Amino acid sequence: MTPSDRVEAFAHTRTATLGALPGVPGAPASGQHATKLGRSIYSGWVAGVLREAIVDGTLAAGTPLVEMRVAEELAVSRGPVRSALHVLEGEGLVRTQPNGRTTVVGFASQDVQDLLRVRFELEATAIRWGVGRGAAIAPLEAALAALEVEGATTPRLVEVDMGFHRAVLEFSGSRFLIEAWQAIAPVIQTVITVGNRRLTAADPAEHFARIVASHRPLLDAIERGAADEACALLRDQFGLTGSLFDGDGDNQDQGSRDEQ
Repeated sequence: MTPSDRVEAFAHTRTATLGALPGVPGAPASGQHATKLGRSIYSGWVAGVLREAIVDGTLAAGTPLVEMRVAEELAVSRGPVRSALHVLEGEGLVRTQPNGRTTVVGFASQDVQDLLRVRFELEATAIRWGVGRGAAIAPLEAALAALEVEGATTPRLVEVDMGFHRAVLEFSGSRFLIEAWQAIAPVIQTVITVGNRRLTAADPAEHFARIVASHRPLLDAIERGAADEACALLRDQFGLTGSLFDGDGDNQDQGSRDEQ
C-alpha cells in the first residue's frame, strides 16, 4: 500500500462523522457563513486525519504530503489542506523542506515520551499552583463526574478525559499555563485516542474502569492538598499511556526525518 493509499484508507474511517456538519460533503450548506464554517471544519478534519495517521504510524517519517494529492484523496479543496499542513507543522509533525516539499517528521516512541514529559510538567505545575492558592475543586469534581457518567468506552470518552485535564490546568489560575497546554492538546488527544483504541480492543469494560480508577485518587489527593502525591499519581497515569507506544517507530530510518 502506497502512502497515498494509506491516507485515503485512513480517511474513510473518519468520514462517517461528517455528514451532519455544514459545508461537508453530504450535508446541506448555504450562504457565505456556511461556506466559511465549512472551510474551517474541513481544515480541522484534514488536520485530524493526518495527525492520527502520523501518530499511529500509518504515515511514517519521510512520507511526502503533496497538497494537491492529499486534497484529491480526501475530496476537499487545496485551501483546507494547506491550512491543515500549517497547523501540523506548528505541532512538529510535518516539515517543509528547503525545496518546498512537505514531509512527515514521524512520531516514534521517543516522541511520545517527550510529549508526555512536557505534559506532565505542565499539569504537575498546575496542580502545585492550584493547591498553593487554595483553588476551588468543584470544577474538577464536575469534570470527573462527567467522566464517570460516560459509563463505558465510547467515542466521546477521550474528549471527556481531556476535559478533566483541562480543568486541572484551569485549577492553576494561570492563563499562560493553560495556553501552553492548549498548544500541544491536539497531539495529546490523538495519542490518547490511539492508545485507548489499543486497550479497548482487548477489554472495553476493563479499560473504562482503569480510566476512572486512575482519576479518582488523583482528585482525592488534590482535594487533601497533597500535591506531591497527586503528581506521583499523574506520572503513573501518563506512564501507562507511554507504555502503549514503547517500540513504535524504533525500526524507522531516523535519517528520513531530514530527507531533502
